[in-house]
Parts: sequence; structure tokens; C-alpha cells
Amino acid sequence: MTPDSHLHNLLVAETPQVEKNFRAGEIIMRQGEPGEIAYFIQQGQVQVLVRLADGSEVEVARRSAGSLIGEMAIVDGGPRSASIIALQDCCLLEISRSEFSKALTHANPIVGLVTRLILMRYRNILQRSASLGELDPASVALEREEHAHAEQSKVLDAVRLSNEFRVALADSQLFLEYQPFVELSSGTVIGFEALLRWNHPVHGRMPPDQFIPLIEETGQIIAATRWVFREACGALLRMQQAAGNNDLFMSINFSAQDFDEPEFVTSLCNVAEQEGIEPRNIHLEITERLLLRQASHVSETLKLCRDKGMEVSIDDFGTGYSSLSYLHRYPISTLKIDKSFISNMSSDDGALGLVRSIMSISDNLGLSIIAEGVENDQQVSMLRSLRCHVAQGFYFSRPLAESDAISLLNGVHIDA
Repeated sequence: MTPDSHLHNLLVAETPQVEKNFRAGEIIMRQGEPGEIAYFIQQGQVQVLVRLADGSEVEVARRSAGSLIGEMAIVDGGPRSASIIALQDCCLLEISRSEFSKALTHANPIVGLVTRLILMRYRNILQRSASLGELDPASVALEREEHAHAEQSKVLDAVRLSNEFRVALADSQLFLEYQPFVELSSGTVIGFEALLRWNHPVHGRMPPDQFIPLIEETGQIIAATRWVFREACGALLRMQQAAGNNDLFMSINFSAQDFDEPEFVTSLCNVAEQEGIEPRNIHLEITERLLLRQASHVSETLKLCRDKGMEVSIDDFGTGYSSLSYLHRYPISTLKIDKSFISNMSSDDGALGLVRSIMSISDNLGLSIIAEGVENDQQVSMLRSLRCHVAQGFYFSRPLAESDAISLLNGVHIDA
């Protein structure tokens, strides 16, 4: 089965079909224009033309029934990379960008990853060659082959790492570290954030920014989050018992995919009960991106979490698509001010002004504030003057193993 025919089957199974007809000689799409639609050729033949820097056009391909055209624009949102003209009367099956996204969402995650790479691999080649005025079908074909090999290597690496992570889940390669939240007025540890780590048997400790985006892309984040949640709840109970403090809380990161799981809240409550943890001691950390989905079930799920007694924190607040409307619409309890603003507020009036604004908003809406990435005395002093009550960062402690976190709790005071 060819890549085009495989993608055809994937999309047709997931999307409504709209047919369009073009007569021979008609322009189907123009280079440089925005592209919201791709087509599968049902009948007929088309010519693919690329405009060079000098304004001339060169034919780079002809495509017939069973081929896909216009696919790059619906993948990356860029302009059309070529013009396409009907050489014969054509019957085309329309696929919109939104339909494409829905199809990939419901597809096997690896299929989605491979499909995106296959469809995106030509744009840079065409744009670079066209700008140099050196485009010819033979050179394009050769460069396509070289580029395809490079992208295939990326896919293989991603699939390999994905499979290795699946083994890691079952083979005790994963572990958690815990970074404390500190009350600025007293220097007391009041909770921890659970952070996922991977000790790879060959590569050693894997950077989180290397494997976490991958497990999100491949759908394994759901299994990973379940593992993290159970482990973190167990660790929290041991910390509470060691410190004699039942008010200690654990903050755990969740992805958008977690919220799509049926019985999400029920599962959390069941695990918490099994591990002996009260829901009030659980903080769900989410990103602004999740709220931007504007899905009704997200709001309902968050409300149910709050009804059960859990807290909801927005991570990295201020760096994304911060909106007062979602702070009002969603049942948020805490804002975590991104570390970039904390690190710059002593030298950048804009950063300081933004921190002040967030503090003011939190007061007006009854929200708690946590300052992330605190690294020095000056930042602590400024945060105290702004009436920020809780902070997190290397100034207080790096992420710790559970035994070290318990030792930290048993130390009477942290010098803040």
C-alpha cells in the first residue's frame, strides 16, 4: 500500500466526503496562497508547477488518481508550496485541515507521527530550491530521497525511544524526584512537586525535555501519568508520616490527554484512597494550553476535581496565552508565575510589572500564587515585598530523592 493510499483510507474513514470537479486547464491551487484544503485525486491527472525566483515556472511532477495534493499546507499551516493545474477533467475528494487534525487525533499515535513527518518533508526543499532558481525534477527527486532518509531516521529514533519507554514503565527504570514549595514568611516546606525521571539502561539519565514530548506525541503520557500519580501519593503519605504533618501536599503534572480519559476523576480518587491520601492534599498542575481547548468536558472535569477537594494550578503562568476569561471560567485555585519573569524582575521593569499584575489579579480573584525558579536572596526579598507567600526554586532546593525530601522535612528550618 502506498503512503497516499494508506492516508486516504485513514482520512476517509474519519471524515465526511466532499467531491469537487475541475475541468482540464483549470487552476486547482496557486503557489503562495493559504491552504485550508487538500485533495485526493479520484479521477483525472494534474500538473504540479513551482515558481522560481525569476518568476518562471517549472513542472516538478504529475499526479493521477490515488494521489494526494495540497497536503503540506494543511499540516503546517503554511502557504501553498506549488501551483496545481488540471491536465484532464478531475474529480477530487476534499479534506479540510480540521478534518485532517481530527483524523490524526483518532489514529494510532505512531501513525500520526509518521504521517506528519512524511507530509512535511518536502516544503523546505521546494522553498530553498525555488529561491535559488535551481529547481529541476531530477534534483528534487534526489534531494527528496536524501531528506526522506533523514526523516526516516528521526521516525525510527522516535519509535525506538517510544518502545524503550514502554519497557521502562514495566522495568523500574522510572523514578520520581520531589522539589519543595516553601512558605516565604517562615521558610517551612509545605508541599512538593513530583517530577518524572528516566534512568535509561544505556544512555543513563534522560533529560525530561527529550522524552516527555515524545510520550505525549505517542500517547504513552496517560500510562506514565497514572504511574506518577500512584507513586507520588505513596511518597506523600510517607512524607506526612515522617514529618508528622498531614497538611503536606503533592503537586502532579497532567496533560490534555489525561483529561480525555473516561473516569479520570474517579481513577484519581480511587488511587488516592488506596494510598491513604486525602484529595485536599493533591494539586493538579496543568498548562494554559489545556484550557485553550475550550472543551466543555475539561471545565466539567476540573470542577469535579475541585468538588472532590483537589486544588488546580496553572503552570508557567504568563508565558502562553494568559487570559482573564479562563481564570474566571475555570475553577483554578493557584497560579505558578513562570521562572523567566522571576529571574528578570530585578533588571526588567516589564517583568516586574507583570509579576505585580499577576499578584493583583490573584488578590482580586482569590487565587494563590507560587513563584517558580527562585534562585537568590534578592528575588526572595522582592517577592516578600510583593506579598507572595509561596516559592519554589534552586535557592531552596533542587529536586530531591524521596529519602532526601524526608530529611529536608525533618530539618527544623530552611533559611529563606
